[in-house]
Amino acid sequence: MSKRTYNPFKNSKLKGIFFFLLLATFFWVLTKFSRQYTATATATIHYLNIPEATQIKDDNLKKIDFTLTTSGFEFLYYRFKNPSIDIDLNNFYTEERKNVIIPKVDLVGLVSSQLNTNLTIRNLPNDQFVVGLDAIVSKEIPIIAKTQFSYKDGFRLIDSLKVEPDKVTIKGPASYLDAIRFVETKMVLQENIDKTFSQEVGLVGHENPKVLISPMEVTISINVAEFTQKTMVVPIELKNVPKGTIVKLIPAAVAVTFNVSVEDFNEIVESDFKLLCDFNERDLNEDFILVSLEEYPPRIYNIELNTKKIDYLIFK
Repeated sequence: MSKRTYNPFKNSKLKGIFFFLLLATFFWVLTKFSRQYTATATATIHYLNIPEATQIKDDNLKKIDFTLTTSGFEFLYYRFKNPSIDIDLNNFYTEERKNVIIPKVDLVGLVSSQLNTNLTIRNLPNDQFVVGLDAIVSKEIPIIAKTQFSYKDGFRLIDSLKVEPDKVTIKGPASYLDAIRFVETKMVLQENIDKTFSQEVGLVGHENPKVLISPMEVTISINVAEFTQKTMVVPIELKNVPKGTIVKLIPAAVAVTFNVSVEDFNEIVESDFKLLCDFNERDLNEDFILVSLEEYPPRIYNIELNTKKIDYLIFK
């Protein structure tokens, strides 16, 4: 024997009660939300037609709060919709000013016209609404290459690392550019280098997207050569010797040892060096003169003299 399921909605009395309950709720909601309410509302600001060669400062208001008086239905609508206000800056901008100033009466008109003419809007901030502008400027700054190189035994860098171009142009709000002194490349890692090479590398962009860098890629290059050791005996020159005095240096020449590239090995000659002793700077207690290296050819490294103290004899 099957068991019947009881459905209360087939009962006509319950249907009537439920209908009148819904109807009462409807009229209660209608009555409740038809009343006028006053509360705070928030609108998002959109700035339009920003004047040429300027940008909106980051600290400008993104939202605006005001007191709104309207019906409950309207107020509920604006609570969920998140209204927005478009402000056309060209309507209020003058070239003599660094800011855009919107009188309060005009701001009220903007808000009212873009939301609903039936709204009552009060308590907008201040007597005037100020929009800060930043002038767009440009300048050239140097590039600093970030590298980490190691060289194969017997090889080393000739001259210095080159960056092409060695400067970039940055463009953006003046308040940001004033603090920017240089721009860096991304890190370049190379190990056991044994030949000259060049590589394109990107630049590290600024954290603020309003700052533009051009170009964003440069070429770095290094000139690498194999080095070997060479020794030359160079004569010593003597200066500030009194007239009528003959001075003999012991030794009269010094061995100079240095590292030079294999390519330039035969190009370095004795006359490329200048060793000098100053008679006025001699040590009177121990009878010696220090020798100094005054001149030497470019692109040689690890220069050493086999002695720096030169003995001397004086003949009158």
